[in-house]
Order: sequence, then C-alpha cells, then structure tokens
Amino acid sequence: MIGPPGVFAVYNYSLTDAYLQKIVRDALAITNNRPDLVLILIGANDMGRGRNPWTVATNDMPILLGVIFSNVPNANVILTKTTTLQDAGIGYGPYATNIPIYNAALQRMVNQRRTLGQNIFLADMFSAVDYSTMFLSDHLHPNPLGLKAIAAEFAARIQTIVIRPDRTSPLFVSGGSDWKYSDSGQDLGTNWTQPNFDDTAWNHGIARLGYGDLATATTVGFGPDPSNKVVTTYFRRSFVVPWNAVITNLNFRLARSAGAAVWLNGQEMFRANLPAGPLNYTNLALAQMTGYTPHIFYPTNIAVTGLPIGTNTLAVELHQSSVTNSSLGFDMELIGSGYLILPPSLSISQTGNQMQFTWPLTNGNGFALYSTTNLGAPNGWISTAALLQTNGSQIVVTQLPDSTTKFYRLQR
Repeated sequence: MIGPPGVFAVYNYSLTDAYLQKIVRDALAITNNRPDLVLILIGANDMGRGRNPWTVATNDMPILLGVIFSNVPNANVILTKTTTLQDAGIGYGPYATNIPIYNAALQRMVNQRRTLGQNIFLADMFSAVDYSTMFLSDHLHPNPLGLKAIAAEFAARIQTIVIRPDRTSPLFVSGGSDWKYSDSGQDLGTNWTQPNFDDTAWNHGIARLGYGDLATATTVGFGPDPSNKVVTTYFRRSFVVPWNAVITNLNFRLARSAGAAVWLNGQEMFRANLPAGPLNYTNLALAQMTGYTPHIFYPTNIAVTGLPIGTNTLAVELHQSSVTNSSLGFDMELIGSGYLILPPSLSISQTGNQMQFTWPLTNGNGFALYSTTNLGAPNGWISTAALLQTNGSQIVVTQLPDSTTKFYRLQR
C-alpha cells in the first residue's frame, strides 16, 4: 500500500505498518542510501481494497514523493499506472472501474509536478501488461510474460531520461498533455492538418479529452442532439525537435474510444479502426472500443527520415462508430528515438592580413559566430556582422583583426 494502513505483513513490518510512506522513509534513513533512480510499482492493492482513486493519486502518492525528495532531491522517480483489475481475484475485480480514474489522476499529478521542475516520470503498466495473455489465473499477478513486459516498459521509460552520447529517446508528448480541439461538427477538409493552419480560435484542454468517460479531464462537445452526435472531433498540438537530434523512429502511443487518423506536418502517418481511402468527416469508425480497451495506449512505431528540427505539428481526427455513442475518449503519447549530432568545432587560421574562422557544414548549419571582449560579462556576446560563406564542406567567416583582444564562439 502507498499510505496507511498496510494490508500484508512484510519483513520487519507488521501488517498495518507495511506501507510505502513508512518503509521508504526508513530505507532512506540508512546512511549513504541515496539512489539516483527510484522505480515505484504500486497501486493494485490500494485500488483493489477500494480506496478512493483520486485521494491515493493526489494525496497519498504526493506524500510518498515528499519523503523521497526530502532525502534525495535530485533523484529521478518513475511512477507506474496500475495494471488492470478486470476479473481480478481475492475480491479486487469489483473495483476495476477505479483503475482508469486512478491512472488518469496520477498522470495529471505527474505532469503538474514536472512543470514545477521535479524529476517525476510515468510508466504505463496498464497498457504494457496485456489482460488476455500476461496474468496468472487470478488475473491479478503478472505471469512471466507480464513481468518481462513490465521490465521492458521500465527500460523504455528510463531511456527517455538517460543522456547518452550515441542515442536519444525524447518524450516529445506525454500522456495528459494539452491539446487544441475542434468539436464544431463542421467539415474541416484537409488543410487543418498543415503546420501553418490557424487554430487560434480552437478550444484547448488537457487529455483525456472526451465525454461520458471515467477518466475525462477535458469535456468536449458532441452537438445539440444527443441522438445525433458529432462524428469527427479534431485535435492538434506541436512538439519541438532539438537542433542536435536526428530522429529515426517515432513511437505513437494512441488511446482512443473508436477510430482515429494521425497526421504529422500534414502527412498521414497511420489510421486505426477506420475505412481505407479518402477520409470524410462523416465516416464512421469500423467498431467501438469496449470495456477498458479505450484506456490502453496502443503503440505504432514508424521509421522517419528528415524530421525537421524545431516545431512539428501533430493532428489527430477521432471518429465515432455511431452517432448515438454515449462516450468519447482520446489521449496520445509520442516518443522519439535516434541519435545526437556532436556540436561543431570552431577552427581559426590566418590568411594574409585576415583571420578565417571555419566550422563543419554537416553539423554546424544554423550556427553563427559570436565574439566578446569580456568573458566575465555573460550578456556581452555579439553576433559578428560578417557574411557566412561555404567552402566545400565548411562554413567560413573572415574577420579583419584589430588591437582589441576578442574571444569567439559558435552559437545558435
């Protein structure tokens, strides 16, 4: 359990004292026990015992985080969405409906604390551990296949926060992010997927976006007639690729209640549960997601080339399977993978009475030459006015020296 009282006795702790807020505090009181990374796989017992999912996520878990960060303020903490309790044994099954509520509340809490600068991240065990194939017969404890899936999900999330010289796996869009949306029921054609489309008049809100859904964070409209709801709802948001990242794959993790098509910079990347061919805003999804499947983030990994550095635009259209459906739900994560480009090296040489500065074109495009006469003045760097030229694979800037001592650097 996260907070008191505990329900199972563990080594050195009685039944009621076996809860994380106490155990972790005791563990961190040990001299030199200061971990850089903390993985917390917890929640099934809290939810299965009927605790309030909102309270556990927004009160009990923050108290535990306070215990951790008061002892190791620079630690990285990865929390987990809890696995399904559908048909779970020992009386846990009736509380399965609390799992999406808890997971959504936990996701929101993590995002809020990330904006405050805390190193808190979220692994999605609800999506990683498959209901049909990855549990023991009690449908509560993961089987060996499920344990491997848990380990793989932890490993994938660790990759997004590890800084490596040869590889990068940035989390471009986290679950529960803020999206712009249009629920007007109008035909937006195809231009709405383009990066330069004007969406300033659209509403926005954090995911999960929808209606009639256990985990809805932002309610979208469905039109004036409940028996003839809007078929297609549109969503947009941007993400930024850093200058030194070459992205080779994008892992789209899509949670949806019916059908969806996903676009990147105006190009359709994939569609799910929708008919083939040109899409119209009146096209219905092929089927409705049932049970707890709308809350699963299904992965689609796509190889990409030439993904622009800077701002990129995601666009998603969500199609209902029927105009009488009682619920709608949408959320998405986007994780990239690729490699990093090393910063360009600056070289200086003398040609006649001039100084020549050069750096590689391959990884130096977008950089400019800056100079200062005082290294102690952080705001004293000024871009040189000299024209940038190219000479084969090099960018070249020529300067006339003077009697002033100057320092030079490259800067984007």
